Amino acid sequence: MILKRALFAFAFVLGSTQSIYANQLEEVVTAAVLSNPEVKRSMDARNAVFEEVRQARGGFYPKIDIAAGIGYEWTKNTSTSNLGDGDVELQRGEASISLRQMLFDGFLTDSEVDRHAFRLEARNHHLREVAEEKALETTRAYIEVIKRHELLNQANVTLFNHVKVYDQIRRRSESGLGTRASLQQAKGRLALAEVNVLSAENNVRDAQASYQRVVGSKAPSDLEVPEFNLMSLPESEGDSIKRALVNHPTLKLADADVQAAESQYDSARSLLYPKLNFEVDRNWNDNIDGVEGENEDLTAMFRVRYNLYNGGSDKARIRQTRHQINEAKDIRENAERQTVESVELSWNAYDILGRQLTFFKQHVESSTQTRDSYLKQFNIGQRSLLDLLDTENEVFSSKNSMIAAKYDYLVAQYRLLNGMGEMLELLNVDLGSLASTDLSIENKEKQPVPQS
Repeated sequence: MILKRALFAFAFVLGSTQSIYANQLEEVVTAAVLSNPEVKRSMDARNAVFEEVRQARGGFYPKIDIAAGIGYEWTKNTSTSNLGDGDVELQRGEASISLRQMLFDGFLTDSEVDRHAFRLEARNHHLREVAEEKALETTRAYIEVIKRHELLNQANVTLFNHVKVYDQIRRRSESGLGTRASLQQAKGRLALAEVNVLSAENNVRDAQASYQRVVGSKAPSDLEVPEFNLMSLPESEGDSIKRALVNHPTLKLADADVQAAESQYDSARSLLYPKLNFEVDRNWNDNIDGVEGENEDLTAMFRVRYNLYNGGSDKARIRQTRHQINEAKDIRENAERQTVESVELSWNAYDILGRQLTFFKQHVESSTQTRDSYLKQFNIGQRSLLDLLDTENEVFSSKNSMIAAKYDYLVAQYRLLNGMGEMLELLNVDLGSLASTDLSIENKEKQPVPQS
């Protein structure tokens, strides 16, 4: 039974070290991001705003309407007072076509086009923000599976070593050279090693379940440890903050919201201006106002409309939009503070973990050398079984810490890139395939609005 457990553990180790890697991180992250429901929801919201830009641009074009009707008319007026009973009943018919072309609306249409264009820009940046977070989440899940498999591998190695020690003590005990207490002690440590393997296996299953949730696919297999390009990282904390302030989508989103609020203010200001339209009306009527026969007319007019008083609503609307501009600026300032804090935390993790790795390696090397020395001394009776088992556990603990630190450091590198808003570029994730419209933003020059 002991031999079977040893062979099983050894076979697991060999199988883990000889895996043929298949899934690349870039492929997994791209598939996960493009299929993620939250990313697709953000894309749908972005496409809806794109259509709102088109709606706003419709204000620059003429409006053409047609109308027609036929029915009953009863008329009594000065024209019909001398006819019979003084009233007339006729079958009335109407047909008309009208054209309205806006010539000046106080820059309302221009401002609305700008406002929706900035909203579209904000939606583009929000889409990128969501995709960045999903890319990091997928990367974490991907690396976590690899880490848990390696920890399980290490637990099996330790189990294999404990099996060998137990088998050695058992043979000594059977030959009369060992004590029953030593055998019981070795058996207890062997049981603990098996518990550690089961715990590691449970962690692997948990990591796989998390991976399936994030990626939305079947359980992972044969994942390849990604090779991180260190050239993509900043040289200092200050450099990382500068790059974040320039590239992070959350800050770009906040900037676009400020510009959208300013355009909304311009829209409100348009209420203070007169409206000028060119209007053409052509009418074909029959039996109108008690007069039998056809009645046609054509008018082509420039019409100005100017509201002189609206109960103070227009001025209140302008004041409201001023407050909304200040609100958007406050949100932008808070977003900048949060971004800087996130980058600083990411840099600290990256910096400290990188420096810790050297000491973790030294710990593993020292504990391994100590374990090997204790084994030789144990074989010649200079060390107790307890000393040997303790050093084996220290080797196990040091290697676990080293493995965890190694992958945590890798995640910290991706986290730092995410904090600067550059993760999608690193992993070559293209969001354009999700869009039904162009993701680029058309820059439209805003017309000046006179100040009051």
